[in-house]
Amino acid sequence: MTRRAVRTNFRLWAVLCCVVVLSACSFPGSVKPTVKIGLSAPFEGQYRDLGYEVLYAVRLAVRQRNELGGVGGRYLVEFVALNDFDEAGEAITQARKMAVDPGVLGVLGGWSPETAQVAAEEYGRLGLPFLAPAADLSESQPLSPIEEQFVTEYKTSSGGVPPGPAAIWAYAAANRLLDALGEAVHAEGVPTRPGVGQALNDNS
Repeated sequence: MTRRAVRTNFRLWAVLCCVVVLSACSFPGSVKPTVKIGLSAPFEGQYRDLGYEVLYAVRLAVRQRNELGGVGGRYLVEFVALNDFDEAGEAITQARKMAVDPGVLGVLGGWSPETAQVAAEEYGRLGLPFLAPAADLSESQPLSPIEEQFVTEYKTSSGGVPPGPAAIWAYAAANRLLDALGEAVHAEGVPTRPGVGQALNDNS
């Protein structure tokens, strides 16, 4: 091996060592812990457009909250989305999957009356806070008044498609759930499902 090759190999080894050392370093407070909220919605089948409509809205609410520092000033929020086809049986299946993840502290779903009813019963049995719309959002609904900023940011996420009634409800419900998470953080330090549920009940 030539001297140049030896020097080159040594420099490469030194760089790799530096990378390993830097990657092993952690700085206290540099990364916040996370909590999760869930969305159970139809991402395939007849109602897939509704599913993606609410997906964009919830994702926007989570992103905005994280940009403001997360919930309770201590936790960033992750977002879990599962496909339920807006079918009662599948909604129950997805509820059980959500409940298995201890990081999921609340879920949005139930886009038709039948799905909402059976899902609410299952989430109640599982002890996982659940929010569902009062109206049947799988059917056409009148558009509620909305803020121009929300419309602009939503259209950026959705590729220019404006928000419909389902998106408006999902955005408001996601923020309500995020507020409840923040209240649970302040009350408990480490938020729990019962704490989030209590915060939702207190502000219903």
